[in-house]
Amino acid sequence: MDREGLLRLVLRASAVLFVVGPAIGFVLLPAEFRWAPHHPAYERMIVSIYIALGVCLWRAASDPRRHVLLIDFTILSSVLHGGVMLYDSFAREGEHAHLWGDVPLLFGAAALLWWLRPSDDR
Repeated sequence: MDREGLLRLVLRASAVLFVVGPAIGFVLLPAEFRWAPHHPAYERMIVSIYIALGVCLWRAASDPRRHVLLIDFTILSSVLHGGVMLYDSFAREGEHAHLWGDVPLLFGAAALLWWLRPSDDR
């Protein structure tokens, strides 16, 4: 599989994970994904944003070069979101489990997309 084919696969897999991952994480692995105190409105908001991102990434997988800005947004937003949660997992007592859940997933997704990201010189 060539690099663009791998990028398409990663975009589709990321899309599926962004659509179903947060909701499943809140239910099946609450220590790694749910922050205390439990706030259902926050969880609905974050799930809806990730569903929107997942739908857009699925569409972007059909032509990644045309959708580099969305890939860049996904990389940047994942790094920033992961960075905030990394800080909060240390700053807030009892939240270290996030270091095994959403924090590495966001940094991992960002790193993989950055590595596969189409560039102007390719």
